[in-house]
Amino acid sequence: MLKRKILTLIFASLLSISLISSWFAYADGEELKALFPMAFFISWIAIPAILLYGLPVSFLSEKLTEQFSNNQRICWSFVIHVIFGFGFVFIAGLLFESQTLLWDFNQFWRSYEIIFIASIITSVCFWVIDESLRTCPLIKKTN
Repeated sequence: MLKRKILTLIFASLLSISLISSWFAYADGEELKALFPMAFFISWIAIPAILLYGLPVSFLSEKLTEQFSNNQRICWSFVIHVIFGFGFVFIAGLLFESQTLLWDFNQFWRSYEIIFIASIITSVCFWVIDESLRTCPLIKKTN
């Protein structure tokens, strides 16, 4: 399981950083050459967040869903990943802008909406890759 989670961390980080960078480049009307610097900048924020937040969430999901049948486990794992992806923006808000979060939610949302979208993209990427690697015969063979 640890090997699968490390591979998931690597692949999910690469995929989510690529998707988020592409989305920003497209939304800002940037050219293709802006993708690499944007991805480099985003990776400085995303990789530690995925390592310190996403990986433990994935382990928690694994532990909470181990008693379910395969289809139930997949569905509940998705729900857990998305809920924690959704919650990331509020945890970040409590850490960095608790006054704005508590007293001026509209201003908070305008500031953190981008992080919300990125965290949802990342949580879904993490879930998709983890479930894909779980069913991969090469990964099962080496465990």
